[in-house]
Amino acid sequence: MNVRVIYKLIVVGFLWFVSQNTYGQNNSLKGIQKIKQLINDEKFEAANKELQNQILHLKSIKNYDTLTSYIPFVGSYALSNKNRDFALSKAIKFVNDLKKYQNPSISAKALKELAWIYEESGMPNEAYKTLKDAIVYANQLKENSSAIKADFNYNMGYYATQMGNYPLSKKHYFKSLQLTEKQDKKDYVFLQQINNALGGVMWREGKLDSSYLFFNQSLKALKNTKNEPINKYYRTSLVNMNLAVLSNMLGKNTEAILFSENAIKGFDKYIKIEENEQQKNAAKKNQLVAIDNLGVFYNTVGEFFEAEKIISYAYNQKKNMLGNNNPDVIISKIILAQAKLNTLDYINSSKLLDEALNIVESSSLNQLYWHATALLTRGKVYEQSKQIEKATEYYTKAEVVYRKSLAGKYNDDFLLALNNMGLFYAKNGQKIKAIQLAKETYNAVQNGDFKNTRQELSNLTTIAEIHFQLKDYIKAKELSQKAINFKININNKTAQDSILIYFDKPRAIYLNASSKYKLNETNNSDLLKDLLKQTETGIKILEQRKTIINTLNDVSKLMADNYDLFNLAKQLRLDLYELTKDKKFLSDLITIHESSIYNRIRSRLNLNNNMAFNNIPENITKRETELKNNIYKSFNTSESIKNYFDANEKWNIFLDSLKLHYPKYYKMRYSTIEEPLINLQKNIPKKTAVVRYLFIEKNLYAYIIDNQNKNLIKLNSENLNENIRKLGENPSDINVLSPLLFSLYKQLWQPIEKNITGENIIIIPDAELFNLSFETLTTKKITSLKELSTHSLLTKYIISYNFSLLLMDKTRKTINYNKDFIAFVPEFNDKMKENYKLTITDSISIDKTYLSLLQQPFSVDLAKEYSKMFSGTSFLNEKASKQIFINEAKEHKIIHIGTHAESNNVSPELSRLIFAKSASEEDNSLYTYEIYNQNLNANLAILTACETGKPSFQAGEGMISLAHAFNYAGSESILTSLWKIDEQSSAKIIELFYKYISKGYAKDKALQQAKLDYIATAEGRTIAPHYWAGLVLIGDTKPIDLQSSSNILYWFLAALSIILIILMIKKNKKSTKIN
Repeated sequence: MNVRVIYKLIVVGFLWFVSQNTYGQNNSLKGIQKIKQLINDEKFEAANKELQNQILHLKSIKNYDTLTSYIPFVGSYALSNKNRDFALSKAIKFVNDLKKYQNPSISAKALKELAWIYEESGMPNEAYKTLKDAIVYANQLKENSSAIKADFNYNMGYYATQMGNYPLSKKHYFKSLQLTEKQDKKDYVFLQQINNALGGVMWREGKLDSSYLFFNQSLKALKNTKNEPINKYYRTSLVNMNLAVLSNMLGKNTEAILFSENAIKGFDKYIKIEENEQQKNAAKKNQLVAIDNLGVFYNTVGEFFEAEKIISYAYNQKKNMLGNNNPDVIISKIILAQAKLNTLDYINSSKLLDEALNIVESSSLNQLYWHATALLTRGKVYEQSKQIEKATEYYTKAEVVYRKSLAGKYNDDFLLALNNMGLFYAKNGQKIKAIQLAKETYNAVQNGDFKNTRQELSNLTTIAEIHFQLKDYIKAKELSQKAINFKININNKTAQDSILIYFDKPRAIYLNASSKYKLNETNNSDLLKDLLKQTETGIKILEQRKTIINTLNDVSKLMADNYDLFNLAKQLRLDLYELTKDKKFLSDLITIHESSIYNRIRSRLNLNNNMAFNNIPENITKRETELKNNIYKSFNTSESIKNYFDANEKWNIFLDSLKLHYPKYYKMRYSTIEEPLINLQKNIPKKTAVVRYLFIEKNLYAYIIDNQNKNLIKLNSENLNENIRKLGENPSDINVLSPLLFSLYKQLWQPIEKNITGENIIIIPDAELFNLSFETLTTKKITSLKELSTHSLLTKYIISYNFSLLLMDKTRKTINYNKDFIAFVPEFNDKMKENYKLTITDSISIDKTYLSLLQQPFSVDLAKEYSKMFSGTSFLNEKASKQIFINEAKEHKIIHIGTHAESNNVSPELSRLIFAKSASEEDNSLYTYEIYNQNLNANLAILTACETGKPSFQAGEGMISLAHAFNYAGSESILTSLWKIDEQSSAKIIELFYKYISKGYAKDKALQQAKLDYIATAEGRTIAPHYWAGLVLIGDTKPIDLQSSSNILYWFLAALSIILIILMIKKNKKSTKIN
């Protein structure tokens, strides 16, 4: 899955600049003001009557010129029973009547007003044609001809933008600017609008410097305008929208969100005070665009579900306001489809795209850019769904429309689309087409404006990758070497280019080293060492690149490059180990695998600038963010490269200070991890084996290590992912389960069993193995579910899990906290949900996920029972809020969290715990990134009723991130579930688990016994692994010293008995003496 393609298309697809003229009316006319007031008071019948009376009066006195000001009211949506077709037909008839007076001035003005009504009706092509006719009349005018033609060209530019014809819009905007600047008296309002529009045009062409220049010219002109609502709120909001987009492009996401929020608020203020219906509607439309863009900015930082929610709101509002076939609504369909693609909702994404394409292709609309975007996105959905023929069909269509839109030219978007299509064709064996596109983009870059830019390097790297996918390793090696050697001509060089080109090299390094590896027919240790050295150079650059991560696109690119380079580095070390039998290479192999996991977590954490960490002062995290931003800014200017090196030096000094004063935090976020693995074997308890599964390329290995031995064994991974998926699809069918569980045993466990001594096992899965409970694997085919209690690994081994070898530490002391138990259980019953709904006043704010959560009566009962048993505290229903959890959870032996947890494998740092919601506590989600700032010191944190997120391309990522966060926050271990588990069976197993924990059992042994007891008493389909096997223990397994109320009673009775016995003995002795 090429995630980078999706993000890039979404950013380009989502963001669009507003270049809207506000159509001024002769608002000084008292008659018009009266009609407006009647419309505002929703007295539509009276307004229509007044309109007709005024028109008849003006005709009677032959004041035909003033009649043009009444066209917006004749074609008013509100005064036509909210029927746009009827409104349009009335306006056309009225304008045709006015043209009969054969006055060029009247005809020109009338056609301009009619064009706006066409645009409001979703017909920008007709609006453009109408203004084209208006210019014919404008050319006949002697007075103000230049100003009128400038105004008409501006509006034609806007309509061309709405049609998707950007080269045409650019032509009209520049013509408008040229005519306006020739005028003696400057119209600053109009100059502001033209410059704002041209800023958007330049952005679309990828000319960010020019875009920034025009936006600033727009703001400069705005300062010279009157302090009126339209300037203060409306036009300022338009510029804020566009600056938000530019900020996003420059990686300043917090700034982009702030600009967007200011734009939305500004439009809102204007809508409330503006009386003109057309201007108010324009503000509403642009406000919804600003909301769309806000959704994009959340997408940029990986908050896909929040982005989808915001964009969905804007889409529904536009649909209600404008109708299903309006161009803005069509664009929103495409935008929302892209948002759903990122949340992996392929079904609804496809539905929206098909609707959009059906409207675009069956209408006279000429929205070429959005048509191409929709086709390209539809192709991507088909590609993700493995429907290669359909993906090919839609990519081909998208290519045709793109070419038509750009009229033989190439911009950054089109080149990216062609490159990614080329990669798609190469991966799917369509060699001729792949090479054709590769040659085309190569020639376009070499002979066009992208020569000697970053795009040239990107293009070289992509073409190298196309040849690599086609297994033409000689050509891939040649092109990737060109990319490695690429340097920008000194005349075009900036600090940004120098650094970013350096940071772009790892992909080329990987392709070059990998091509050499593929061409190597015999394993030669010298060559392998050279390739390893080259690969490590790429990894070193990736480490440095972390400091400039600002967008999810950056993270995705970093992780994709990380994945391939780390995989190659692992493969080279494996080959060297097998060739030389030097165990140093084996240790290095495991080390780099563990490093790759931490790099994924760290890269995502770096994206969130608002994170806080427990026991780290605010001034330290602020300084950290400031220094990172300084590094980013230093190469985002045209100043000397020295600025970057100075900023980087300050960053390194800061890291040294962090390492000294806050070692735990430094280790978690920044340290290299080689050292801890040196003492790995010493940290493994006796009679315990650690099984670390790891994929190298497509091959699966098991690394088995105990306190004396370590072995690497290659396993058969054929159909592994498919078999694990089938287990989830057929959770209770013994005829399906039996052969699958036995087959997986033979694949994953039987080959390593002879290397395992002792019954305690710690399993560290990789990739799709995170979706498998190893306890369920059976040593033979079973004929009934009850046999799981006798022939599964559950009966033979005491199994716990972890996500990293770095957490193996037998020397870590278990802290004996004073308080035993605390529970947080919101039942999510109907009353809680009804109370929540009563507090909602705005539909965009409603949390539909919260209202759909299943009730948890069994969890409530469990919390009540064991709060009494362990003399603890329970917070139930509305009291189980996020804030109470944060305040009360710390420093307990057991933190019982009986709520829903969402494991987000798409954006793991957004995995969350869901608490009770109320009017005073709107924020009820505790996200993974927030957990790092909590004190959750405990021997064990229990997360029951876990409800996993949607399917993902990176299995287990959500669970890894959640476990990592809890570990950093102080929890020695967590008991959670791998999949959505039945609440009743979960509560029963936890109840049995507590019973064994209270008897002094180790945590892993207690969970094993609880599951065996559950199977022994369960009946029917509830014996199936789906009901019990998902609960797993991650982390420390030592017993917990609990003082339950029953234990206290036992010790009290025991002590009382001893005292009585002593008294009796003394009494007996006394009696003996007397006798």
